[in-house]
Amino acid sequence: MRKPSSAASCVEGGTPSRRRLGGAEAVVIIVIIAMASGLVAFAGMAMPVVLQLLVGAGLIAVLLVGLLTGASARVFRAALRSLLAPAA
Repeated sequence: MRKPSSAASCVEGGTPSRRRLGGAEAVVIIVIIAMASGLVAFAGMAMPVVLQLLVGAGLIAVLLVGLLTGASARVFRAALRSLLAPAA
């Protein structure tokens, strides 16, 4: 007799990721969140403007990392397409 499969079994395929954030990565994330909230709270910037700044910074970061690591043009196109696609 076959056991009933649970819904979670379909996503339990690979080995779990054991990589955690390093100290530098965690600090970068905390600084970004603190700067965004500071811009909204103290500088009086609207949230959509702050989000546009974060998206622009993310796009620049993707391009710079791609250029520095020698990523192919196909990777650049895929990254740009995903970042510039209209929100669903």
